[in-house]
Amino acid sequence: MLTVAQLAPLKDRDPYLYETLVKIVASVNATSQRAGVDPNTPAPAPSPIASVSVQASNGWFDISIADPSDARPGLFYFAESDTTPAFGAPRVYFMGASRNLYVQLGNQTLYWRAYSQYIGSLPSAPVSFGAPPIAVAGGGISGPAPQPSSGSGVFPNGVPRGGNGFGIHPGSRIARQTVL
Repeated sequence: MLTVAQLAPLKDRDPYLYETLVKIVASVNATSQRAGVDPNTPAPAPSPIASVSVQASNGWFDISIADPSDARPGLFYFAESDTTPAFGAPRVYFMGASRNLYVQLGNQTLYWRAYSQYIGSLPSAPVSFGAPPIAVAGGGISGPAPQPSSGSGVFPNGVPRGGNGFGIHPGSRIARQTVL
């Protein structure tokens, strides 16, 4: 956020310059907030998605996110799958602005969750398919065993982790937590 401490003395001396600079500062701050590029603090997380539904057949997984929130432009969605309901090493699927993902993963049994995030914001709280999470069997022919997950985004200490979308601002509360 841009602040100019020297604006107050200008208010009486040159009100037109003061008004112009106040508008410039407000425009810069609004643009940085909208773009998610404030270098001081991350934007707040968007509202959690309402639900995620998953169905599978013949190795194809069909994921659908319901999100009735009043979001501003630039909201992106992520789905994650894991072989355990704890999501200890989730595989991350970037969905972009789409709320649907149709992906061939073969004959695996997977747990799913999803969340949203703006660039520069914290991710919303993940919502799992089922509470507690329900496993979904892909069926069909088995493909190769998946490689270990590399997570998504950027995380302090370079430790890959799921549930972070684009990454976490280094100064945020989440970034200061210990990575398990």
